[in-house]
Formats: sequence, C-alpha cells, structure tokens
Amino acid sequence: MASKSTALPQSVIDRATELADRYGIDRQVFLEFAQFSRSQKVSSRGKSSTGKQPPVTKVKPLSLAQLKAGVCQAFNCSTVTQLKKSEGFQVAIEGRDYDLRLKQPWLELYRAWVAVPPDERNEVGPNCINGIDVLKNFRPWIVFGLDPKKATVEDIKSAFRQLAKEHHPDAGGNPEVFSKLQQMRDSLLFGR
Repeated sequence: MASKSTALPQSVIDRATELADRYGIDRQVFLEFAQFSRSQKVSSRGKSSTGKQPPVTKVKPLSLAQLKAGVCQAFNCSTVTQLKKSEGFQVAIEGRDYDLRLKQPWLELYRAWVAVPPDERNEVGPNCINGIDVLKNFRPWIVFGLDPKKATVEDIKSAFRQLAKEHHPDAGGNPEVFSKLQQMRDSLLFGR
C-alpha cells in the first residue's frame, strides 16, 4: 500500500498523520481510506468509477406527530394531554416556557429526552464533533467517542483533553462549543 499512498497529495498525507496522532489509530488506515475514496470519485454524469449510481440518502426531518410521539413515549405517556399532566414531564421542563403548539419546542424536547433526530446525525461544521452539533444536541458519550459501559474517569478526562486541544478558545475554538464540552465532561464525571 505504501506505493499507492505516495499518489496521494501531501496535504492528505499530512491530514492522515494528524488524525492518526489525535485518535491513536495507525496512519495507514487513514491513507488506505483516502486511497479508496479517490478510487470512488463520481463522474460528471453522477456515476462512480465502478459505473454504479452512488446512493443518495437524504434523511427527512421528523414530523411534528413523530416528535410528539417520541417525547410522549419517553415519559411513558400515550397522548400529549397525558404528557402535559405528567409529573415527570413537569419536572423536566420546569423553568422553561414551551409553546407546545409549535414544532421547534417539540424538536428541542425530542433532542433532550429521546435522541438526536435522524436528520441531525453525521452533521459537519464548526460546532460539530463526531457528527453531533454540540450547540443543538447534548450527547456527551457520542461527542467524546466513549462507550458508557466501559469508559473510565481517565478515559473521559483524556477525551476532553483531546477535544480541548482543538476547541479551546485559545486555540481558535468557539467559546460556546468549549463551554458545552466542559458541561459534557462534568456530566460524564458526575457520579463516576
């Protein structure tokens, strides 16, 4: 594979080295993936080099009904009316004023109590870590790339240090993102 990796641009080789160092993975894995990706280039007619149409998988956002059903299920309720009367739900939204006639509050509740909506998974951008926009979704285990059943206190601290190298404001990171990372670290360490 070494001879094939030399066909890669130096910037790709440098990035593979950087990622390998950051995540503790053999650099060759990244180089082989880069080489594979180059071999799968899409032509101007929309077909890959293998002649097959590349799959287009655009995930649709959840409907209002799906969001409501997911939140209701999370609180063991079968209807929105039952949910609104639920003591657990009242405690969960205490201090917040949600207009439950609108979709946005249901989306926020779904993110907080159910899961990352399917159309918000694998996002890319300056606020995204491991496919999660940390300013929209509070999913520390995913963001830190850790298994909740196996991660130790040291694993959590180490993952935070790695993320801090890139996202600390002194390193050019967004202060809001770094603040969320600190909150995530603290939530993971709480009770450990």
